[in-house]
Amino acid sequence: MTNLDLNFIDFSAQNRNFSSILQETDSIQPSLGYINYLNGNIKPTVIRFGRSYDENDYAFLFKYSFIGYWKLYQFLRKKDNLVVLFHSFSFPFSFLFFQLLLGKKAKWIVQHHAGEPSKNLIKRTIQKIAFSRADKYLFVTKEQAKNYVKHGLIKTIENVNEVMELSTGFQLKSKEHCRDDLQIDIDKKVFIWVGHLDKNKDPMCALNAFKKLKEVNAEFVVYMFFGETVLLDEMKKFIEINQLEKNIILKGKVENHELEKWYNAADYLVACSHSEGSGTSVAEAMACGCTPILSSIPSFKFMTNNGEIGYNFETGNSDELAKILINLPKTASIEDREIIRKQFDEKLSYKAIGKGISKVINQIQ
Repeated sequence: MTNLDLNFIDFSAQNRNFSSILQETDSIQPSLGYINYLNGNIKPTVIRFGRSYDENDYAFLFKYSFIGYWKLYQFLRKKDNLVVLFHSFSFPFSFLFFQLLLGKKAKWIVQHHAGEPSKNLIKRTIQKIAFSRADKYLFVTKEQAKNYVKHGLIKTIENVNEVMELSTGFQLKSKEHCRDDLQIDIDKKVFIWVGHLDKNKDPMCALNAFKKLKEVNAEFVVYMFFGETVLLDEMKKFIEINQLEKNIILKGKVENHELEKWYNAADYLVACSHSEGSGTSVAEAMACGCTPILSSIPSFKFMTNNGEIGYNFETGNSDELAKILINLPKTASIEDREIIRKQFDEKLSYKAIGKGISKVINQIQ
């Protein structure tokens, strides 16, 4: 550990074709909020790529062109004690290029954002050549890194640090006030689902479990928010056949900020994902004190201290999920909500991420 003043670059090679750096930083705020919580000896800079050059405060937008590369090189060559956080294992050529551009001037951290090493042997070999050269790696949990070590993209698991991928500014608020605003009965057991309607998110696992919950004459309501609608028609048929119309409310897509009130109004979040890099909706729900009921995938287990917070069920097992739903308390208590929020603060918040990344940055120098 060192208290040396360090220049830190949060760097993504992805070209999202924005013309303004504010467009970029506003769209990825959940993954950038940690910057305000880095140690005082760390000077942060955000670098992204788009349609033109732009800058604002500590964030810069460069263009993929000879002139853009030159500007970037001139910008970076003036910085000493440089540590670069490179996002994703999906851009091995860019990683090699920028590592060559900076030479021994920089230390490199690579952050995992879902996915696995490429199944294509040639692509995976290129990933190995590129990313095995990094100094440190960030995963939500080391369990996610095992295949990367197995295939040589990471030399040793000892170089992997567990740090949450993203967070939220959502706050714990009065459940009573939120339910009053949303016109939800204060005595109702309320579940919330937030996620795409696809096979990975597995909403049918949830619906099958809620069907069993209704069969024991439970009183409850589920509000489902979603973007992609691959399984929507199948779900509508299931809901109609099993007469779940009063229990399953398909809300569709809303602006993200609107979800804060819904999370605070709900007792329980249900997520049935088969794979996630982290879990945006889980982090948002826990920030609002909503008890998570989650499939047993690595990132979800990390977020809940391996099931100590909330509930975990075998991924894809609707019967096991149903047993949990049937035995839940009618509503989550105030004390439960405060425990969930405390877990969020300590492990999933921007402050927690900033602390974790600061530790890695200082260790690497």
